[in-house]
Amino acid sequence: MSSVFKCFAIGSLLLCCSLGARAQAVKVNLPLWLAGSPNAGIEWTMGSQFTVNGEVLWMPYMFKQHEEVFRALVTSVDFRYYIAPPYYYTDDSWDGFYVGPYALYGEFNVGLFKKKAAENFRNAGWGVSGGISTGYKFYLSPRFRVDVNIGIGYAHLQYDKFLLGGEYRDYPLESKITKVWIGPTKFGVHLVYSLFR
Repeated sequence: MSSVFKCFAIGSLLLCCSLGARAQAVKVNLPLWLAGSPNAGIEWTMGSQFTVNGEVLWMPYMFKQHEEVFRALVTSVDFRYYIAPPYYYTDDSWDGFYVGPYALYGEFNVGLFKKKAAENFRNAGWGVSGGISTGYKFYLSPRFRVDVNIGIGYAHLQYDKFLLGGEYRDYPLESKITKVWIGPTKFGVHLVYSLFR
C-alpha cells in the first residue's frame, strides 16, 4: 500500500469525523516550515471540550552529490480533551491546557553522507507510534492561536538497510530490522487559524 494512499485513507477518516464538528481550525508547525518541511493540520470541535486533531508532514529532500536522501511522509491523529478552558469566544472552540491519546504512522527513506565510507547507509521503512499527547493552546486574537504540544509514547520502526549510493544501492544489506522506542515521539509549535469565530 503506497504512502499517498495511506495518507488519503487517514485524511478520509478525519473528514468523516468532522461531519459532526461545530468549529474548525487549520494549523502549521512553524519550526518544520522554517526547516523547509511542508506540513498542515486541522482541528475539529466534536463536543463539549473535545476535539480531533489531524496532521500531515512531508520531508522531500534528495541530494544528488552523494545520493543523500531525507524523505518522510508522516500522518497523525490526536483526540484532545481541554481541561477547564478559558472562554474567549463562544464558537465551541477551545483554548488552554489539553490532554489525550494520539496515533502516528509514517514512511521514511533516510541516508546522510559521512566521511567514513563504512558508515554510508540509508534506511527505508515505516513506523507507528501511539501514546499520550499534551499541550497548551495560547490565545492571540479571535482568529489566531499558538499551539505547543508534545507526545510521549511507544514507537515501532521496521526498515531495510541499503548502501547510500553505487550500483548496488537498491539491494538491501539487511531486511526487516526492527527498533522500538519509548519516550517523546512528536513535538510541535503550531500557528493556528480559526475558520469560524
